[in-house]
Amino acid sequence: MSHPLLGDPAALSALAATLRRTALQLSSDAQALREALEDCAPGWTGPTATSTRRRTATVLATLEPVAAALDGCGRHLQQAATELAATTADLRALEESASAAGFEVRDGRLHRAWGITGVADHVVQADGDRRRGELQERLRQLLATMGRHRAALAAHCDEATRLLGRASSALRA
Repeated sequence: MSHPLLGDPAALSALAATLRRTALQLSSDAQALREALEDCAPGWTGPTATSTRRRTATVLATLEPVAAALDGCGRHLQQAATELAATTADLRALEESASAAGFEVRDGRLHRAWGITGVADHVVQADGDRRRGELQERLRQLLATMGRHRAALAAHCDEATRLLGRASSALRA
């Protein structure tokens, strides 16, 4: 393809799966920690027990939103991978249509291909210009859609990054 690198849907999907598995593991670990704390609560007293319970409560309160953020980020990445794969397939099909019509895609625009691309006929040329306009509009729509999806994914990832940063600060405090 002659357009800029679009991304790798398989890598996005793999990252999404890893984030979602990590979220499940964190949720499972939080439940195990909660149960362990409940098991030792009746006989464990004193300042160390109180301090440990307080610290554990902070960890438990942090784990749930972190797991939810990781799961949400994984969901959004999986959706982005699906959308990227579909858009890439649409762009490839558009490039093939453009090539068949005597055009090529360069830098997000349709250009006449180099060399002889048809007969010198005014009607054929007018039809080619019409086809070029249709293909250019479809290309513009695909690139705009891809840009919106990327912006939405970036916003979700930024929010997850902020939440993870706050959680990290809370745990270090």
